[in-house]
Amino acid sequence: MTKSKKQLRELQAAREAAQANTAQLETHNDAYTSGAFNYLRFLVHLLAAAQFSYGIYYYLLKVHWPKGLHEEEELKTRWGGKFKYLTFLDVVLQAIYHTVALLNDLFGDNTVNLAPKSCLRQLRDYVFATFAFPIAHNVALSFWVIYLWDRELIFPAALDAIFPSWLNHVVHTNVALLAIMDVFTCFRHYPSRLAGVTGNSSFMILYIIWVHIVRYFSGVWVYPLLEMLSMPLRFVMFGGMIGLSLVCYFLGEFVNNIVWAPEFKLLHQKKIKQR
Repeated sequence: MTKSKKQLRELQAAREAAQANTAQLETHNDAYTSGAFNYLRFLVHLLAAAQFSYGIYYYLLKVHWPKGLHEEEELKTRWGGKFKYLTFLDVVLQAIYHTVALLNDLFGDNTVNLAPKSCLRQLRDYVFATFAFPIAHNVALSFWVIYLWDRELIFPAALDAIFPSWLNHVVHTNVALLAIMDVFTCFRHYPSRLAGVTGNSSFMILYIIWVHIVRYFSGVWVYPLLEMLSMPLRFVMFGGMIGLSLVCYFLGEFVNNIVWAPEFKLLHQKKIKQR
């Protein structure tokens, strides 16, 4: 049976809409994967990977505990090393993420598409969404809020002599700022809510367990603030840490959807037309 004129017009309109959608996506990809935008994304990842890697080196090898501690005090101070601090674990995480993102810029895929094509791209997107963005903002927000309230509770003035100001901003400020820059320079699909929330909350729960292990063997809490709190208030604080991390996760997802709304709209239209 031959198609009616109306059906033919509808079919032609659908083809033209699909072609227009494809053309728009190609235009977005041309702007996104080549030229100045491409170099900006590469530069952000290169500078971030170099900065955080150097920060780890300096933190580990150049920042030394004050001399003259008694043996018992030294044991308490050194147990768990720098790895007992969420700040240090976060800067390691940021260095790993930006290195993976840099490798993806060189060998992977940055196109705007319905699903990531390379394993590097999938790893980059998951690590950023689940760990890099929320943990960076968890660290930055919690540190600066407590610091402004009473710095002795989280970063005593005595540390100024051994912990330079520039390093303080690398590990407590730049982690969040560079994560925001990454949102604006990297198109990404967020993982499913189950995968993202499970990964994020698992990371924070494991860290809280680690904090208690350090407390058990050293006899002191990682942060002076914990010494001042009763057990119920400590549980409230630990629950707040997990809650803040999840809020930061959803904030990252929300901002990503706003920034890349035109691209997601085009991909949604393409997906409908492919059915």
